[in-house]
Amino acid sequence: MSRGVEVGEHPLDLLQRIGTMGAMQATASLSALAGKPVVNSYARIRILPLEEVPGLFGDPEEIIAGVIFEVSGDVRGQYIATFLIRDALALVAALTGAECSLDEEFGDMETSALAEVGNILASSYLGAIETTTGLALSPSPPAVAVDMAAGILTTAVLPMHEAGSEILLIEVRFGGPDRELTGRMILLPTVESLPRLLRAVKSAALNG
Repeated sequence: MSRGVEVGEHPLDLLQRIGTMGAMQATASLSALAGKPVVNSYARIRILPLEEVPGLFGDPEEIIAGVIFEVSGDVRGQYIATFLIRDALALVAALTGAECSLDEEFGDMETSALAEVGNILASSYLGAIETTTGLALSPSPPAVAVDMAAGILTTAVLPMHEAGSEILLIEVRFGGPDRELTGRMILLPTVESLPRLLRAVKSAALNG
């Protein structure tokens, strides 16, 4: 059972609005890239303990695609956009017009398309945090990985952070009239950066 932090413990009300702002910007950018409407139907943000990251997709052997960024600036850490492999392939098809099957390996075109989606999501959500809090967050160039969920989430995330850390998990659903896709975005600040981020969010809420 997840022990997501309640609003009374953290300023999740404003964080939720940040998530909504990011989703609106992301869908606008994805619509422009795809050349057709992309709508957002759901956005939820939670703060979770780091130990829950490997189980976010349920089955640790579930194949997922992840776009991984290092985050620098006032808040340091990692930002990871993840999709079930079928949703990642649907995104690639929507953006490139090329149909891919689950049996095919990701090539340069698929990797490039996913990296662009990751860039849009990172700039949208990190930009919403910047606009709201005044903090500077700068993502690195993306790295795309396709592997089992446990492989991506454990290898890429857990060894780089101390036990007891917390993450910001953003879950979104978006798509067009034919299909809805689900993405999970993980902002994993360093132990030192998370309190700085939450203080800035609280200050913005008090001054807003």
